[in-house]
Amino acid sequence: MELEKTYHFRVDTAAQNENKALTLSALQRIIVTVSEEHLKNIGMDVPALMERYGVSWILLTLSARIKSPVVPGENLSVRTWHTNKKGLYYRRDIEICHEDGTLAAVAATFSSIFDMNTRRLCTNEEVLAAVDALGEGKELFPAESRLRIKPEDFSVVMTQNVMPSWIDALGHVNNFRYGDLITDALSEETRGKLKELSGFDIGFTGELRLGESVELCIKEEENTVFAAGIRSSDGKPAFVSKLIF
Repeated sequence: MELEKTYHFRVDTAAQNENKALTLSALQRIIVTVSEEHLKNIGMDVPALMERYGVSWILLTLSARIKSPVVPGENLSVRTWHTNKKGLYYRRDIEICHEDGTLAAVAATFSSIFDMNTRRLCTNEEVLAAVDALGEGKELFPAESRLRIKPEDFSVVMTQNVMPSWIDALGHVNNFRYGDLITDALSEETRGKLKELSGFDIGFTGELRLGESVELCIKEEENTVFAAGIRSSDGKPAFVSKLIF
């Protein structure tokens, strides 16, 4: 049932940076927006789950591997499916193709189901059974359900207050904003290399809310750039990330 549906994303100027590379937030948007639209079409989206059961999907980790650059103006075709469940994590794979059908990128998300009343992971057996009924699909590439990155030795490069326009319906900073925050914290040299990006991993480790600020921290190695956002409220990471060149 899931593989019967294909979605489309047009690569406009807002999806690319000054070097005509797909921006991190645009890559996130393709993966998350298509996944949400697909969940809506199969009756498993957040509004439907909230209304019926008072639960929501929460995105924990997103990983992507870029296979070939996108062309300005092209319409990408995207398919997605529930892959498997490992412990508390549900994996969903995403396949992104060029107009000619060749592979542009692959991605995977790891999510859990969160009870909005108890603020704990969902234990409703009816909800869990509905997700299990989706079956299992193919893993497109190796990906970790949790990023194990410790930002203690990262360098703080900027501090940013949380803005009201960043807040979504769940009352916290929407995950799309994190790609922009990471980009803003990168050096000019690294931003210039984003067209060469081959992989992007981001782990959402804590909520960012209005009234907080976030320290953007960076650590650069030869072919990898690590990034993290540290909350002012408790000094803990809101996200950790890895860019692979």
